[in-house]
Amino acid sequence: MEKKDNKPVKEFRLGAVRASVWINRKESGENWFTVSTSRGYKDRDGDWSDSKSFRPHDIPVLGNVLELAQTWIREHRDALENEAAPVHAMDEGKRPKSGRKKRRAK
Repeated sequence: MEKKDNKPVKEFRLGAVRASVWINRKESGENWFTVSTSRGYKDRDGDWSDSKSFRPHDIPVLGNVLELAQTWIREHRDALENEAAPVHAMDEGKRPKSGRKKRRAK
C-alpha cells in the first residue's frame, strides 16, 4: 500500500467536534475515502489536544459533522474513482458531473 498523505482532504468542524475525510490509495489503482472523528479540548496545561471520546452532549454534533462528511464524499466520490480531477480542486467551485439528466423547463 502506498504512503498516505499526512493531511485530510477535507475537515468539517462544529465547535470542538471534527470529522476528517482522508483519501486512501492502493498501488492497484483502487481509491476510497475514510472518515475519522475527534473532539478538541484543553489539557491541564491549557494546550489544545484531541480525544477520540465524546461526551453525551457531543453526540448530536458528531452526527451533524458526519452527515456533512457523508454529503461531501457523495459529491466527490465519482471524481476520486475516475481521477478525473484532483479532489482538492473540487472545493474551488468546480463540481463533478453527477451523471444525472437535467430537467427541461416546460
